[in-house]
Amino acid sequence: MATNYQPDGAVKQSTTWMIVFSIALIVIGVLAVISPVFASAFFTAVMGWLALISGIVMIVQSFVSKPVRGFWLTLIIGILYAISGAYILLNLAAAVAVLTLTFGILFIAEGIFSIIMGITKRAGLRMSWLVVVNGVVTLLLGILVLNRWPVSALWMIGLYFGISLLFTGIALLVAALDVRRNLTA
Repeated sequence: MATNYQPDGAVKQSTTWMIVFSIALIVIGVLAVISPVFASAFFTAVMGWLALISGIVMIVQSFVSKPVRGFWLTLIIGILYAISGAYILLNLAAAVAVLTLTFGILFIAEGIFSIIMGITKRAGLRMSWLVVVNGVVTLLLGILVLNRWPVSALWMIGLYFGISLLFTGIALLVAALDVRRNLTA
């Protein structure tokens, strides 16, 4: 069995970033749980703006790099991104419903993979049970999202996304702290 040893400084730096990231996930998760309707609308609007801006950049890029192959493909994809982004921003409620369905499927997949990773890879060392708990919670949230869709899509996406972020942040924080604790032991 080969073990990949990393220098203590690299592990400490990696776990520091993991701790910062996990705390950010916890804070965002709590904010989303407190205001799920706002979180649903905000997240969907951000997705719309990202699609719109990406589309515009792709359209501009297709003309800038016209001599390069793929002009029409880049242009058409850019137009589709821009139209999709504008549609999301102009039809926020419908977009939230579709994103709710998509996240239900995503949460189920994430939950299954987290459970498998926690059991087979022992992610988080001694605290791998928490990765499994995170997977079970995320899997259950995905099932609940699909079960209630589209009736309460406006608040469910924000609430469940917040809960998922909260548990993911806690699991990452505990795993990072456990790695650090083993580093000093």
